[in-house]
Amino acid sequence: MKRLALVALAGIVLAGCGDGDIDRARKAAAYHLKDPESAQFRNDRVVGKDGTVCGEVNGKNSLGAYVGFSKYVALRKDDGSYMALVDADGQSSLVSSTCD
Repeated sequence: MKRLALVALAGIVLAGCGDGDIDRARKAAAYHLKDPESAQFRNDRVVGKDGTVCGEVNGKNSLGAYVGFSKYVALRKDDGSYMALVDADGQSSLVSSTCD
């Protein structure tokens, strides 16, 4: 009985190891940065039932300095992957209308 409980617990823990919507959206947003490995995220959230993700991303420039947080929106495609738009200058109406 203890063994069965342990196996069930391990299954529950491992089930959470896959990439969720926010993880896949973060990868899509980081792709647009000069140094994707340096990406920092905050305020990530899923908006709507279609899996759209909004948040803010920060990354390093060519000189290795962080440039400051920019808003991003990531839209889920039919295959479950994401495409993202990073609004570095605050002018994107898509990001504003979807996330604000």
